[in-house]
Amino acid sequence: MKDCRRTSSRGRARPRRRRPGEAARSAAVCALALVLFASALLSCGGEGDGRSEEEELKARLEKMRSLPYTSVTDEKVSGGPSGVIVYDRERAWPGYNLYFDRMKTRALLLDMEGKVVHRWSAVQTGEHGWEFGILLENGDLVTFAEDMETLRLDWNSVVLWRKLRPVHHEVCRLPDGTFYVIGREMQPYRGLLVKFPVMIHMGADGDEIDRWSTFEHLDEIKRTFDTRSFIDTILDKLEAAGEEAAAAETLDARLLRLDQMNTDVYDYLHMNTIALLPDTPAGRRDERFAEGNLLICLRNVNQIAVLDKDTKRILWVWGEGELEWPHHPTMLESGNILVFDNGVVRKYSRVIEVDPLTGAIEWEYTGDPPGSFYTMTRGSAQRLPNGDTLICESNKGRVFEITPEGEIVWEWLNPNLVEDRRVQVYRMLRYPPEMVEPLLGP
Repeated sequence: MKDCRRTSSRGRARPRRRRPGEAARSAAVCALALVLFASALLSCGGEGDGRSEEEELKARLEKMRSLPYTSVTDEKVSGGPSGVIVYDRERAWPGYNLYFDRMKTRALLLDMEGKVVHRWSAVQTGEHGWEFGILLENGDLVTFAEDMETLRLDWNSVVLWRKLRPVHHEVCRLPDGTFYVIGREMQPYRGLLVKFPVMIHMGADGDEIDRWSTFEHLDEIKRTFDTRSFIDTILDKLEAAGEEAAAAETLDARLLRLDQMNTDVYDYLHMNTIALLPDTPAGRRDERFAEGNLLICLRNVNQIAVLDKDTKRILWVWGEGELEWPHHPTMLESGNILVFDNGVVRKYSRVIEVDPLTGAIEWEYTGDPPGSFYTMTRGSAQRLPNGDTLICESNKGRVFEITPEGEIVWEWLNPNLVEDRRVQVYRMLRYPPEMVEPLLGP
């Protein structure tokens, strides 16, 4: 392990104020870039640049297909550094790091040195490990195996309840002890088989209380969101060009290689985050951002939104033309929103802080050079009490903490390997010592 005081920044963070209209003016550029990105993904290597608009629209539609996530990094790392490789004890915010092994049904609690101080585990009932979960004050863990089951365990890994409920990506706890999780439902839609996100409200006992379906509220979503990346927009243009919507089911056979599950399913919105808004100056000025309202992220249409906590009415939407497959938005105490912007078009990721009242980007972090920090899928950013930010570069199995100026003061590389490749990390959360240490005991 090396001390961060002897290292360079390896990233750039800067205050940044962007005019609210700037994103709108760059919309056409971003839309074209999305088409070109999808086209590059689908290329077999022998195709020229003379793609027609209809072919480009088909390619963009294919980018919306439901792509199974991988679980390990692309590159072999045998013999390389692992665990905590940077730790500045004077500047890193002290705490305990909760990490879920996506290959197994286990969760690990790590100290700042990377030592495992506690673990939870359960009998694995299917092929998936635990993707994510949260630690409660009493030591209970609420977690899930993606698209299989949701469960709650106590500090000693005793399973308190287990529900065969297929969910993914998120566990959001409410003040009353209930939870929101994300499910999805298959619907035939315009000649396609399409996944639509469902926000499920479940009790402390795991039983379902109610649910909010994006399919049932699609008309409202299309009225309030920017629809440039919506499946309907693409299909409408295909039809206007003389194509039938059903033709999207029989696209060029080479495109099916994108779907490793050998199915033909599209993912319309892809919700990956539900977060509760805290009490902030923004909420006191504007009731849309009032305490208790829900912040969600819809990756496939490049937007984040706020819903009313009771009616689930859509109150605010932002991101198209600025975000590219975003993840993990959270509202900060200042009232700004922190969001992980994956950057699938630019080929580099960034973490930004946006003022929701103006749309101005107030702070931004990128790698140096930019491409050194990139994860096409997943990713998270947690603002810590000292102003630092804990960032998860998921597809590389890397987590690091930066100062407001972008200097790395803590860095961890997942030591868990499968065939010399790191297991990827969806999110890592850091919990304060005053919460964890009483659980650890003397």
